[in-house]
Amino acid sequence: MSETSDQSLFEQELETVHQQYLRQDLEDRLEEVATEMEETMLQAIIARDFLGLAVEVSHEAKEKVREAKGYADDRDFDALDDVIDDVEDQVSQEARQIENAIQEERTEERDRVRAMRKLNEHVEAADIGKLKALESLLDDWDWKAQVYTDEAEDSFEANQQEARDVADTMSNALQQVQEDLLGSYSGTTLEDVMDQLLSDDPLYFNDLSEEEREALTGSSLADYLEIRLG
Repeated sequence: MSETSDQSLFEQELETVHQQYLRQDLEDRLEEVATEMEETMLQAIIARDFLGLAVEVSHEAKEKVREAKGYADDRDFDALDDVIDDVEDQVSQEARQIENAIQEERTEERDRVRAMRKLNEHVEAADIGKLKALESLLDDWDWKAQVYTDEAEDSFEANQQEARDVADTMSNALQQVQEDLLGSYSGTTLEDVMDQLLSDDPLYFNDLSEEEREALTGSSLADYLEIRLG
């Protein structure tokens, strides 16, 4: 075999190896995109059912992932190579938007739950375990540990149901502690005071009406107020 033929064969072998690695790289990137898409969709379920946020992955992003997966299934790696950058950008952008919305809402909800826990130290009306669990989830947002359990089935449909179950459990816990902590004040003079106690704004004794002050006299809530003199 001539030197020219040897060189041509070697170049063909190199190209084969290059194409193999290129295909593997594209498939790995597509798998990462699919994982990010799945996790974003699961977070969106919890955000909607627990935090009440109207967030979801767009139809456009889902279609782009389906298109890319179709190219991979057909082994059309040239087409996949053409679209993978755009698919990654679209999915990452939507993931960031949803995560930012969740971050803002869960921070506000965490602060409210934290205020409820501190208030509960004075009135001892709600389950401290539920309050701590709610605060921990809202603070750390380690939802994966709740959804991807050892007992969970390895399918997206099963993980979606796990996400719904987690959101339902947390929603029920939040509703229960709020009822235990605030229910007895509903419709009373102190209802608005209780809402203010759980907000970010300080509540001053001098800002209360005479009726509210009288209702607070001798109450276990009195020492929870920030009193402003003058």
